[in-house]
Amino acid sequence: MRYLVGDAGHLQRLYLAVRTTSEHRVEHLQTLCEIYLRKYRQLTDEGPRKRGLLSSKWRSAEPHFSFARELDLLDSKGRETWRITFGAGRAFLNLWNDQAPPTAFLLHQLLSYDRTFLIPFLIRLVETDYNFATGKFVGLESQVKKVWQEMWDVHWRDLQAREPPLPKPSEVKPRTMLHHAMARIRFLNRMEGLRLGIDRLNHLTKLFQGCEDSDEMPGDSFFKIGNALSGHRPTEMNSSELTDRVLQGFSSLQRAGYASAYGIYCLINERSLPQKAVDWQGFVGHVRKNPPFSARASIRRDDFLITVDRITERAR
Repeated sequence: MRYLVGDAGHLQRLYLAVRTTSEHRVEHLQTLCEIYLRKYRQLTDEGPRKRGLLSSKWRSAEPHFSFARELDLLDSKGRETWRITFGAGRAFLNLWNDQAPPTAFLLHQLLSYDRTFLIPFLIRLVETDYNFATGKFVGLESQVKKVWQEMWDVHWRDLQAREPPLPKPSEVKPRTMLHHAMARIRFLNRMEGLRLGIDRLNHLTKLFQGCEDSDEMPGDSFFKIGNALSGHRPTEMNSSELTDRVLQGFSSLQRAGYASAYGIYCLINERSLPQKAVDWQGFVGHVRKNPPFSARASIRRDDFLITVDRITERAR
């Protein structure tokens, strides 16, 4: 995740960025940020010492749109219109609750796109007994530099092959490294974020350690996340439970008779945890083999579309 800047990691502001994008078709990020501030500036006030975005310019809203895009909640390629993603973005809007944010879902998105850096970074903070309680982000940039150097030593060819290429550790300013660390800690551990605490973060890193360099998330990732959050491993849904929950997820997410398989998968796991969960392979096998579901190809190679046969027949 290269675009973690400013105060990214603030949950309410992240949600408002996704909501703004879902309500407006806009090409340029500046226009989207101006709409965001015009509609929601007052909601960002957090007291006299934390004035939020009350008197800020449009760029102050940019971190929240950038972070949403990094989490695959938003999509913008080239000069195309900014939009919410059909899978994770729509699931996020359906799952959002001001009092109980979708913690397992958001952790899954973060680990899906950031685990190569995040897991070693959290392990280093735990091993050095970093004091999360200070609230001052002291010394985080040095920890980021060490982790980035370790990653660079192993993956430098892949990192330089990206477009644009990622910089060497010696080319990154300490202030930039601090931004990256602050955003992750804010998102995971601060009051405006997920409030996980050091014990659950430590448990999470142990469960995902060894997965940081894999090409794909482990199929049982929601079982691991549920274990980290609650202290016990969820049980597998049986076939009838899974059918009922996929139908409920389809009802929440479908548009024009189709829904993202990945979106439904995330939504039913978030709603079922901490008691129950389903792994990706089991989910895919179930909806491909069992009625009333049918699968269709998606424009995304990591997803497919689900429809319910009886709805298709009624539409005819």
